[in-house]
Amino acid sequence: IVYNENIGDGVSPVKVDLAELELAIVNIAVNARDAMPNGGTFTLSVNAVTVDLDMGDNHLGEAFFAIAFSDTGTGIPPNLLSKMFDPFFTTKEVGKGTGLGLSQVYGFAHQAGGTVKADSKVGQGTTVTVYLPSCADEQITSKELSAARTKAGHSQRQTVLVVDDSADVADVTSSLFEHLGYETIYRESAEAALKLLEAGTKIDLVFSDIVMPGTIDGVGLAREIRSRYPNLPIALTTGYSDAAKAAPPNLRILRKPFDTEALRDFIQDIAASR
Repeated sequence: IVYNENIGDGVSPVKVDLAELELAIVNIAVNARDAMPNGGTFTLSVNAVTVDLDMGDNHLGEAFFAIAFSDTGTGIPPNLLSKMFDPFFTTKEVGKGTGLGLSQVYGFAHQAGGTVKADSKVGQGTTVTVYLPSCADEQITSKELSAARTKAGHSQRQTVLVVDDSADVADVTSSLFEHLGYETIYRESAEAALKLLEAGTKIDLVFSDIVMPGTIDGVGLAREIRSRYPNLPIALTTGYSDAAKAAPPNLRILRKPFDTEALRDFIQDIAASR
């Protein structure tokens, strides 16, 4: 695959979450790579633009930067193009993708005050364009830039232990956490999770299904962790109403199914209560 880069004139800083931006770029690039199994060209272009009516954005008329990612791959049929940013939508084979990569790109762009668009022609390729608002009018000192770079360079991702007897479900859950910037470790049972913790592995959050086979279910795991590791937060999840109702009220439970935004809000609530 050949990589090209085109940077236009008048480029200035934008304010975004660096980790989210990097993840968005990786997600777009991975999709472009998969669309070019026999090779091709991947091009990144950055240009200053003014938002127009066709974009339907609230920041009408303001200065934006269009970061376009283009590939020469297989392309996407028109009837599927409008769905490509939907969570869990994917045209890839089972086991080849979760359908969460481009939904993260969509969430990132809108949280940054921008938007994302896609254009594609079957057999010719796809262009994904992320629009981010310019902050050229704001005074950003070299000291602030240095501090931001230092923070990005030294930030350490937290690790979530995902516990679920279904490897497929755990894979989707892990992908959601990773799209939020976390590292993940997977264990298939409460017993295996406790062995991992006993080995001294650094974990920042345990996220476990409630209904699991074995001698200890998710509620039992929560009790063990609170007894042995009182400073380690644990959260539970389930798709069964009866299991959620039967759990002690002091346990935090996220009902399945959930998406990235619901998981982000859930984690923020846990952090705020500590």
